[in-house]
Amino acid sequence: MSKITREVLEELYHKQKKSTRKIAYELSVGKTTIEYYLKKFDIQRRTQKEASKLCSKEYAWTRGLTKENDERVKHLARSIKEAYKIKREKRIKEIELKFGKPIKDLLIYLYWEEKLNQEQISKKIGFDRKIIIELMNNFNILKRPKYQYISSLKGENHSMFGKDWNSFFGKAEANKRRAEHSKRFRELTIKRIKNSEFPFFDTEIEKIMAKELAKRGILFVKQFGMDNKFVCDFAIPFLKIIIECDGDYWHSNPKMYSNTNLTHDQKKNTQRDEFKDKYLKERGWLILRFFESDIKQNLNECIFKINNAIESRRRELNNSQINEVMK
Repeated sequence: MSKITREVLEELYHKQKKSTRKIAYELSVGKTTIEYYLKKFDIQRRTQKEASKLCSKEYAWTRGLTKENDERVKHLARSIKEAYKIKREKRIKEIELKFGKPIKDLLIYLYWEEKLNQEQISKKIGFDRKIIIELMNNFNILKRPKYQYISSLKGENHSMFGKDWNSFFGKAEANKRRAEHSKRFRELTIKRIKNSEFPFFDTEIEKIMAKELAKRGILFVKQFGMDNKFVCDFAIPFLKIIIECDGDYWHSNPKMYSNTNLTHDQKKNTQRDEFKDKYLKERGWLILRFFESDIKQNLNECIFKINNAIESRRRELNNSQINEVMK
């Protein structure tokens, strides 16, 4: 015991960075004895993180070994993965109990209703951001377009905060820039939709409709571009028929939502639909719109209406007109 002094322990523990277990082995005493004297001499202990780093260097028995070539490493990795899984599931249950919702419903609510981004959700519920991203991917929770996220980052420190283009460039130049920006963004959006590029993809109801149309032998074009102005869900070009699949919420199904109590997004989408329908009708197109609930609950009736429209358009258009349209 006479060997255990403050100077010896500081030399071995702090300067040589040896673990308490190794010091105990060299001094031929127990590990708890070393821990007792460290406390007695008021020698500051390493944090668990610092100790883990030193331990990994000192006892690197796994160096050069992998799960593929060593059963011990494979077992260790499996044990760590299982422990992490149990810990995560426990944390998820704690969050669900705290907020009173299943984790999936909670993420949807925070992301779509409260308009929080993934970093803000992480801070609010106390979960790592990477896990939030992973959970949202696992639950197939739709993401907002990237431009909406970028817009949400703007605040008081942004150079354009509280200002508009008119104050920067003058009214004439601002209008010119708006027109150029609108045209460029519209063309990019149409290109992405046509090519199924991120962040655009077929919705669930579009997939249902496409599958049923193909099953019935109805020829169609998916994501049909119209004069570089917008894209239609489905088109039968030679008969000039457009088929749109509208979500109940985003397109304000009148059976569910009153026109006097719509959100900003619902009003915006409704106005866009009206403009789209007017533009198409003026150019001789027939527009068939089906809401999400109709497609999911009574798909046969939707197809019945489409078949009737096809027969009606065939009678209206003679062969020469059809050939002209196809050209």
